[in-house]
Amino acid sequence: MDIPITRFYFVRHAMVQKKSDHLPPHDPPITNQPHDLTSLIEALPKGADWHISPLQRTRQTADLLKAQLDPQSTKIEPALVEQSFGTWDEQLVADIWKELKDKPRHNWSYMTADRVPPGGESFAQQCLRVAHWCQLQEQQEFLSPQILITHAGTIRAMLAHMLDISPDRALSFDVPNLGYFEAHLMNAKHGQNHAGGLWQVKSLP
Repeated sequence: MDIPITRFYFVRHAMVQKKSDHLPPHDPPITNQPHDLTSLIEALPKGADWHISPLQRTRQTADLLKAQLDPQSTKIEPALVEQSFGTWDEQLVADIWKELKDKPRHNWSYMTADRVPPGGESFAQQCLRVAHWCQLQEQQEFLSPQILITHAGTIRAMLAHMLDISPDRALSFDVPNLGYFEAHLMNAKHGQNHAGGLWQVKSLP
């Protein structure tokens, strides 16, 4: 019996507008500079189902790619939104470091995964949100490849779920703008009784 496998592609949005030495706003637009999409367009399948974070930078990135990739369907997915940094948005990085200087440190991120920014969301909370979305996909069977246009934090949270690693370890993944990774999903009905998990990571950002 052929086991249904679905190809998923996870794309980070294009570079955004922000002030130097500041955290970006929660919902900034992409920059006006030309974006080199050649490698991305060559890597992604045409006629896929698209899942897009509701923030404008992901919607704008999707608009840049649509003409070349001709999605079969598009859906705005609130669960794919980036982690909120609350009142730290648009603040000087130096000022944020002052607030964090006596807190536990992370080697590759502003803060550890359990730290909740004032008025925001911790990365650990984002991981729970994203894992729930992944679990919903695991119960489905798809006829087409799936493309997600989303954020660095969301992609790290996806990898935490797929690889069953801690949120703090997942924060160590570097996800460049317009970078992507590919993973294959085996439907839970076929894969949950055997070792190895439901996701096979085919490439990393």
